[in-house]
Amino acid sequence: MLHLYGWKVSGCDQHIPPVLEKFFSKNGIRVIQGHDSGHLAQCDALVYSAAIRANEPELALARAQGLTVLSRGECLAGWVSVVRSVAVCGTHGKTTTSCFATRLLQLTGQNPLWCLGGFTSRLLTSAGPRDASLIDSLNSNQIAVAEADESDGTLACEHPAVLVITNIELDHLDHFHNAEEIEQCFASAVANTREGVAVCADAPRAMRVAAGFKKGPILTFGFSSDAMLRATEVEQSSNGSRFCLTYNGKALGDVLLSVPGDHNILNAMGALAAGMLLGGDIKTLMLALPKACQELPRRRFQWMTEQDAAVRVVVDYAHHPTEILAMLSIARLQQPKRLRLVFQPHRYSRTKRLLMAFVAALSNVSEVVLLPVYAASETVDKGCESYELYAAMRQTNPSQRVLLAETSEEVAQYVRRTAQIGDMVLIVGAGDVERIGHALSNVVPAAVWENPHVACLVTTLPATFELRREQSLARYSWYHVGGEAELLIEPKSIAELVALSIACHVNRVPIRLVGAGADSWFSDLGFPGVVCVLRGEPFEQFMVEGGVVTVGAGVSGVALLNRLEQAGLSGLEFMQGIPGTVGGWAWMNAGAHGQAFWTCVSEVRMVLDDGQIRRVCAQAVTPGYRRVFGLPKGTIVSVKLVLQRDSAEVIRRKRREFEACRVDLAGLRTCGSLFKNPDGLSAGAVLDALGAKQWRIGGAFVTPQHANVIAAGAGCTASDVLALMWRMRDAVAAAQGIELKPEVQGF
Repeated sequence: MLHLYGWKVSGCDQHIPPVLEKFFSKNGIRVIQGHDSGHLAQCDALVYSAAIRANEPELALARAQGLTVLSRGECLAGWVSVVRSVAVCGTHGKTTTSCFATRLLQLTGQNPLWCLGGFTSRLLTSAGPRDASLIDSLNSNQIAVAEADESDGTLACEHPAVLVITNIELDHLDHFHNAEEIEQCFASAVANTREGVAVCADAPRAMRVAAGFKKGPILTFGFSSDAMLRATEVEQSSNGSRFCLTYNGKALGDVLLSVPGDHNILNAMGALAAGMLLGGDIKTLMLALPKACQELPRRRFQWMTEQDAAVRVVVDYAHHPTEILAMLSIARLQQPKRLRLVFQPHRYSRTKRLLMAFVAALSNVSEVVLLPVYAASETVDKGCESYELYAAMRQTNPSQRVLLAETSEEVAQYVRRTAQIGDMVLIVGAGDVERIGHALSNVVPAAVWENPHVACLVTTLPATFELRREQSLARYSWYHVGGEAELLIEPKSIAELVALSIACHVNRVPIRLVGAGADSWFSDLGFPGVVCVLRGEPFEQFMVEGGVVTVGAGVSGVALLNRLEQAGLSGLEFMQGIPGTVGGWAWMNAGAHGQAFWTCVSEVRMVLDDGQIRRVCAQAVTPGYRRVFGLPKGTIVSVKLVLQRDSAEVIRRKRREFEACRVDLAGLRTCGSLFKNPDGLSAGAVLDALGAKQWRIGGAFVTPQHANVIAAGAGCTASDVLALMWRMRDAVAAAQGIELKPEVQGF
C-alpha cells in the first residue's frame, strides 16, 4: 500500500517466502533476509511487525537515532484514516469477513483497495490490488477494506469510514489486562468512526460498545430477533449453508452460501452490512453475496486433501476456544468416522488465562495431539506450556485420548502410520503448525502406506531377518507405556547387527537400541524407524580369564553381579540395585555412591553406525558423569572388565550394604532416577524442596520415596510421564535457574 502511494519501501525478515521475494523484485521493492542495524543507513521511518521484540538491535537503534518508528498497526491506522475505509475488527472472524467484504465490493463495481490478514485464491494476495495504475486516482474517497487488529491496541488509532465489529471476547492477554481494557480499545475505534458502525447483534460486548456511536447509523446483524439484518430458517450441510435474509422484519429471500458454518453466515452478513453502510443497494449486494463468499481465506478450514479422500486433512487458524468450537461445527458436518485434532497453542498468556475454556472446547474430539506452545513474540514462559493444558484435559476427561508431542515432524509421521479410512485430521493453530498439513496433503490409510525409507531398508536386509511391524513398545520400558515401533528387530548375530546398522545408515532410517528397558521411555506417538533389541546368545556371553571378564551388552546388571560373585571377582558391588544391561551401563557410565562403571572397563567392542566393528579402549575416551566422551556413534556389543579377586562372602556382604543404601522402589513401574544430578547438587533434593512428591499428571506420579523418580500408576500413558517430567524440569529452572538433564533415555 505504501508503495502504491509513492513511498520508497524496503524491508527485511528472518525468512522471505520465494513467491513474495519474486513479487517484491518485480515491483522494485528491496527485501533483505535477516535483521541488521546497517539497514537504517538510508531510512526515514521504520515500521515493525508484532513479531519483532522490543530489544531487536535494528529497532532499538532506530529509536536511538530519532527516526520515525511505527508499529505495523500504527502504520495501518494511518492508511485506514485517509481513505473511505471499512475497518473490520473483532476477536473472531475478521479475516473472513474482510475477505468477503472485499470480494463483495469488487463484484458490485467499487474497485476497493484492501489490506488484510489473509487472502483467498480470487484475491490472490493479502494486500491489493497489485496495480500501480491506481496511483493517480487515489484520494480520500477511495474505498478500501482493512482488517483492523486489536491485539496490540492500535485499533484505537484508526479513523475508518465504516467500522464492522464481529464480536468482542477475552483475548490478547499479553497486551490487555482485563475485559474492560479490551472494550475500551474497541470503544475508541467506535468514537473515531466517521460514517457508520455495523455490529453483530449476537455479541453482547460488541453491542454495548457500538451503542456509543453517535455520528451516524448503527446497523446490527445476526441471528438474534433484535438484529436489523437477520438470518432465519438456517440449514447447514457439509459444503454450504442456506438461510432466509430479513431486513427490519421484512423477508428478502433465501441466500445460499458455498461455505458451511453458522459463524460464516455471520461473517457474510457483516460484509453485507459494510456494503450497505457505504451506500450500496441491499438487493444488489444480496445477489452478489453468494459469489463473494465462495471461498474461505487460507488456513480457514482449508482442505489439504480432496474432500472425498479416504483420509481427510484440514488446516485451520483457530487459536481461541470459540474459534475451535466454530471449526469443529464444520468438521462434524463432514461426518467423519474418527475426528482427530492436532493443536498448537498460540501464546503462553492466552493458554494460561483461557486454559479451562480450551479444555471444554477440545473435550468431544476422538483424539487430541498437543504440540508445544507457539510463543510468537512472547518471552518463553515454561510455567504455562502445553503440558499444563494436557494435565487439565487429563484431569477433566480421563477417558479422552490426549497425546503430548514434541515436534511437528513427529506428529506428521504418527498420523501417517495410524491413519484409517474415514479419519478427519484437523491441524489447528496460529503458529507454524500448518507445516503438518502440507506434509499430510497426500496421506493415505496406514494399511496401504509404507515409509519409503523403511521400505528400502527392508529390501536391503537379508531374508533371514525377522521383521515385526507396528509392535507395542510398552513391554520394552519399565514404565510399561509407549506407542508402537514402525519396525522392531532382534538381531540373531553380530553379523545381523552389522547388516542392520549399514542398512539404516544407507537408507537414513532412525534406529534406537533397547536392552532391558530399565532406562527407556517411548512416546505415545511411537518410534518412526527401527527399534533394535539386543537379546540372545550373541549378546549374552560371559567369559573369565584371570581377573579380566568379557561380558555381552545384553546381559542384565543383576545377572552380571551374580556371576561375578560366584566367580569371586570384586569391583562392581556399588552397582547393586541399579537396573539395566551391561551395554546400557557402559554407554551412559552408570554408577552410584560416587563411583562409576567405567572405573572397571578396559575396552568395549562396538558396531558403528556404518557397520564397522571397532574396539575402543578406555584410554581413548573420557568417562564423565552419566556419559562417556569420545565414544563413536554405534552399538556396544560387549565390554571387557578388569576386576580384583575376593571371596564370594565378602562380595555378597558388600552388595547387601550397597543395597541397604538404595531407596526401595519395589513394586513400582519406574525407570529409577529421572534427572542427572546438577553440579554439586542432588536433583532429588532440589525437587523435594519444591514439593514435587505431591505432583501427579494422569497416571504418572512422583514417588513419595524419592522426588527424582516418576512412577507409572493405573491408567498411565507415556504422555503422562512426559508431561510430569517437563513440569519438574521447568519448575526447577524457574525456581533455581538450573537446567535438569534427563537420565532416562528417550526424553
